[in-house]
Amino acid sequence: MKSYIADTLVGIFAFDETGNILNFIDFDDQKQKIIQFYDAIDNGIIQSIYENFLLELKNSGFDEFIFDNKELQTLTSQILGYKAIFEGFSLELKNFRLNLETQLKKVGINKSKDEILAQYKEISEVLTKKKVSQASGHSDNMIIQIINTLDVIKKSISLFSSHLREWYGLHFPELTDKIVEDNILLAKIVSFLGAREKFTYENLKNNFEFTENKINILQKYASDSMGANFDLKIVQDYASQIVSLDSYRQGLEDYLTDLMEKSAPNINAIIGSLIGAKLIAKAGSLKKLAFMPSSRIQLLGAEKALYRFLKTGEKRPKHGLIFQWNQIRGSKYYHRGKIARVVAGKIGLSAKVDYFSGEFIGEKLAIEIENKIKEIKEKYPNPPKKTEPVKNKKKKPKKKR
Repeated sequence: MKSYIADTLVGIFAFDETGNILNFIDFDDQKQKIIQFYDAIDNGIIQSIYENFLLELKNSGFDEFIFDNKELQTLTSQILGYKAIFEGFSLELKNFRLNLETQLKKVGINKSKDEILAQYKEISEVLTKKKVSQASGHSDNMIIQIINTLDVIKKSISLFSSHLREWYGLHFPELTDKIVEDNILLAKIVSFLGAREKFTYENLKNNFEFTENKINILQKYASDSMGANFDLKIVQDYASQIVSLDSYRQGLEDYLTDLMEKSAPNINAIIGSLIGAKLIAKAGSLKKLAFMPSSRIQLLGAEKALYRFLKTGEKRPKHGLIFQWNQIRGSKYYHRGKIARVVAGKIGLSAKVDYFSGEFIGEKLAIEIENKIKEIKEKYPNPPKKTEPVKNKKKKPKKKR
């Protein structure tokens, strides 16, 4: 026999095809009870009170349940194993909801139409706020915010380091121009040592991982430098800020790695947390990335080059953000497009598995990519031969007779 299940913010009702109420759950106007019920549905959980509610119907001979709430129907079918059918435009359920005031009186609940609407408005606002709050704190949004912040931090460090080279170069130009190319190492040296006179063997040996030859070179340049002498305190403070900012960057990257391992483990296993996060940010969310074709994933981040190709006919781009992956960037130019196509396909697959909370297949996909890259390099050991474009021959106009 069929039973229609109508979930409302007053209670859950079951009625037969003739409209007779068979069973109901009364929320007793308890807001918290209503919120907990719908929170449980959103999180894929069936409450015991609802399970017992259906069990009583089942024991009474009702074995088919009709819903107009898709989430509730899915949970009833998948978790409880009952025959649950979704009818979004069911006339029976629609009529029940339109005449809810009358239906409530049948079970002894006296509420006016205005009271029902006021309760609906109040509870709906609370549930909407909770959903917005949960959506704002979703891991996708966290990943996007973190990767965007990291981009800003890296650009800032690069800009600050450039200014540091110019500033400290007034005192020790040889160090900034010739010896130390790493920006963070330079900031650490300036912050810790400062003046050229402190470039002693002991300071360099005990505080930095320099070779003997490098230490000797630094000492020689420090003693023979043509730089000016001035108060370096403010320069050292500036260098300390760069070191501190880089330390924060490292902590943020570690946090992003943990977040990617939990939210997108398969993507993380294939191309790493940084590139994976950039792809999610560029796509807009993990969901959008999961539903994106691999050809588009391959060119994410190369939109300008693609539009230029479509507009002017210039060379078509072969890769976008995924070019930053060392297996593509470190390959020969005539292999990169083929490797990018393979990787984009695997990223699309892993994004779908991650979004739908499937099993971890990242290691398997990574091995498949590695084998495919070897196959590409063996199959195409040499660059393709350049072919001259075929010129269109102009057709001679036909002679008029």
